[in-house]
This record gives sequence, C-alpha cells and structure tokens, in this order.
Amino acid sequence: MNRYKEWTVYKLLEKGGLFLIGMSVAAVLASCGNQTETEEEKTKKSQELIDQNPDIFGWLVVPDTNIDYPIAQNLDGDDTYYKTHDITGTKESEKGGIYIESFNMNDMCDFNTVIYGSTTKDGDMFSELWNFADEDFFNSHETFMIAIADNILTYEVWTAYARDNNDVMHQYDFTEAEGCQQYLDDMKKDWTSATNIRSEWEQGATPDNFLVSLVTVDPEHPDKQWVVVGCLIDDQNGTIDRNDEIPDVGDTQTPELPSD
Repeated sequence: MNRYKEWTVYKLLEKGGLFLIGMSVAAVLASCGNQTETEEEKTKKSQELIDQNPDIFGWLVVPDTNIDYPIAQNLDGDDTYYKTHDITGTKESEKGGIYIESFNMNDMCDFNTVIYGSTTKDGDMFSELWNFADEDFFNSHETFMIAIADNILTYEVWTAYARDNNDVMHQYDFTEAEGCQQYLDDMKKDWTSATNIRSEWEQGATPDNFLVSLVTVDPEHPDKQWVVVGCLIDDQNGTIDRNDEIPDVGDTQTPELPSD
C-alpha cells in the first residue's frame, strides 16, 4: 500500500522544523566523533542543503564511516529520482542520493524504514556499509543515528547480511503484523556463515519494533543487496509512535454479509 500521498503535508517539511535538523546533525556528529567541522559550520552547511531541497527530511550518521548524509523522499512520489540525482535534487548523478521510497512515511514511525544508497568506486554514499561485513568492525560499532526535526534517533545494529536484490516494500505488507513477522522470519533464513549478527537480538524482535534497513547493491553481484538492519533503542524526544497500531494476526474480522 502506498501511503505517501497521506503524508505530503507532514510537519517535518515546514522550514522551522527542518532548521532543527541542522542543529540535531551537529549534536549527532559531536556524540559519535565524525565531525571535521565546527558545530556552527555543520549546522550552516546542512541548513543550506535543506533550504535548497524540500525533499530532505532527515540526516543519517554512521560512526567511524563517511556515511554522513541527508535523507530525502521525492515529493512527487518518484521512487527512482534519487537513483540518478544528487541530494540537491537538481543535478543528475551516477551516485544518486540517500533516500526512502514512497511506501515509507518520513516520520520514521514505520515498522521498517528502508533507506537506499549506492556503492561507488570512490567509496562514497553507502560504500562503507560493507565495513559491517568485518566481524571486528561489526562488534565495535553497535549503533547509528538519524536526526529528524528536533529529534535524534539511535538504532542498535542487529545484523548485516546479503539478500536477493528485490524491494522488500513490495515483497511484504508492513501494515499487518503477519507481514512484519514474515520479514523477521525471512531475515533469519537469509543469514549465511559470513553474516554478522548481534547476540540475542531475536529476543526483542517483534512487529512492534521500529526498524531501519540501510540497503546498497553489490556492484560485483547486482542480483544481491547488502543490508544493515538497526532497531530503535533511543528516541530523544519520545515522539516516535504509530498513529495506527499494526493489527495482530487474527485481529481482522470477516464482515458480515447483509441479510436478505
């Protein structure tokens, strides 16, 4: 189900709220050691991008990598736009941008928000997601952060693994608990001996979670995706919630037929 059109007037797209993303980005960078600029410089730089492109709704930072990028969602509902355009929203680019599709809302309140980025020859964009294939790196890097409006969200990295290159948003119905649980079950089936998994993560894995999947395509094997899955563990302002709870399996009722 495409929920994008319900969300085109979402409050995060108001300029006042977006300005706070810039300040949140600086706070995230200060906490994870990625900063090469002062807080004021980072805030100014991020705000310039936000002012230029209203598609931007958040900012992703993965500690000890160069993954420090705005996240966009095309306001016209074109899910392929940021495959071929940079984050300014105006320039064509082979690298593309970091983006979500229209199947997700940009409030980060879905069961699984899928964020896409390319693997490039020069190591930009999502190239350093592959660092999580290294066991030592995986074990020493447990979290990543996303800034939205005046909030900072922290996600625990549960797993990093390869899967078939198909769109999970088309494959699963994340509006139903059954579809969410099927995704969790299938994720376990996709694991291989080369996959890194956070110990005992499955004890807390339920359709009630707020997941983020960072996805890039393997350029040497384009039929495969590399996926890093994180689960929300800290919501600084306590604003991440679902307006509509995901119905449990068996909760739906068959409507009664009208009597003659």
